[in-house]
Amino acid sequence: MNKATIAIDVGGTKISAMLIQDGIVLERRKVESIVHTNLNGLAEYLYQLCSGWVERAGHLAVACTGQIRSDSIGFLSAKQQLPLQQQLKQLFNLPLTIINDAAAAAYAQFQVLKREGLFANKTETLVYITVSTGVGGGIMQNGQLVLCDDGFCAHLGHVTVPHAGDPVRCHCGRDNCVEAIASGTALAKRASLLLGHQVTTAEVFALRESVPAMAQLVDEAATAITSLIANAKAWTGCQYVVMGGSVGLSALFYLVQHKIAQLPPIYQVTLLKPDNGADADAWGVYWYSQRGLIAG
Repeated sequence: MNKATIAIDVGGTKISAMLIQDGIVLERRKVESIVHTNLNGLAEYLYQLCSGWVERAGHLAVACTGQIRSDSIGFLSAKQQLPLQQQLKQLFNLPLTIINDAAAAAYAQFQVLKREGLFANKTETLVYITVSTGVGGGIMQNGQLVLCDDGFCAHLGHVTVPHAGDPVRCHCGRDNCVEAIASGTALAKRASLLLGHQVTTAEVFALRESVPAMAQLVDEAATAITSLIANAKAWTGCQYVVMGGSVGLSALFYLVQHKIAQLPPIYQVTLLKPDNGADADAWGVYWYSQRGLIAG
């Protein structure tokens, strides 16, 4: 029997961990994220989260928000780099696999759809978009996960799209990125400025039926994501796009689905919801870490 793998999902809002052995979850834990409050203490925080697991594990697999470089991680929103790989290796003393969290979700969804036969006699290409606190992405191109040396690839939230009205500045330094228009953070921020008081993302969607300005914000978000999907179709030739995340699975999903149907036929794709739920990132990096070790 193989030793267990510790699979950790490091997001901006929450951090979850699973102890997995031969594809079976033995234990799971979840805590609030400290990425935006104590980034320098992240490695120790992860180690404490997995207390009692390390002796039972033979591998550490981490899905993490940010730019995953060979020796560090760049956290765009925090404008900081962290040598997390080295820190984790020192603390856990285990072989380490680490990839971007949205890339991990893309890999997880690809594995599910491939096993269901969706890619039979078709190009094994899939685009994954997650719309939550930010907008992330992952791309499977011809059966391979798209990665790069500096970690800044498939960061689909930082693709710029047409936008009516004043430019919207993104924290990456450019205007009219999808993340600056369609993320939960962006929707809440823009709505709060329009209404003159603090508004949550959930309230934006609740108010869109009665407040035209809120309906316009949500429509602009759906338009931005639809433009991103059309661009992704042109880049990759994908037939399937998966949209997840707490915002992506709200009413926004159906608005985007409707707008895709209005695109010229060459840009139309099938929009799917993810199958792995909140555990998608952890399962994705687990399966990615097992390449060559398990079948499928």
